[in-house]
Amino acid sequence: MILTKSVVFEALRIEPPVPFQYGKARENIVVHSHDAAFEIKKGEMIFGYQPFATKDPRIFNDAEEFVGNRFVGDGEKLLKYVYWSNGRETEDPTAENKQCPGKDLVLLVSRVFLVEFFLRYDTFTVETAKALALGSTVTFTSLIKATTI
Repeated sequence: MILTKSVVFEALRIEPPVPFQYGKARENIVVHSHDAAFEIKKGEMIFGYQPFATKDPRIFNDAEEFVGNRFVGDGEKLLKYVYWSNGRETEDPTAENKQCPGKDLVLLVSRVFLVEFFLRYDTFTVETAKALALGSTVTFTSLIKATTI
């Protein structure tokens, strides 16, 4: 299950389901990048694009590539840089942080789906394409059912 968990985190890292966030600053804050700091005053609008963080090549080796075992072993330390749920993967949702309250359910259902899929099919082929707007398309071109379950 460790690899399954890592694969789900990697899918959410490489293509977050909700890549855009916005909100008003509740207090004066300073946002730090690798090279600079940005002051945001209370009441100002903030816009975030998650892939800037989740595909940061200074954090993730081969940031644009899907690496299924990225979060296995020591790679688990990288989870603090995964923001797919409007907050760090290592934090829990609260009313104050506006993190997705269904975060844990999404992870569970994704893992169950993945395990069920690989139990049900021995072989499959897909065609993938990057969609113009958001996300990618995956088309199953063949499925061969498992001979034993």
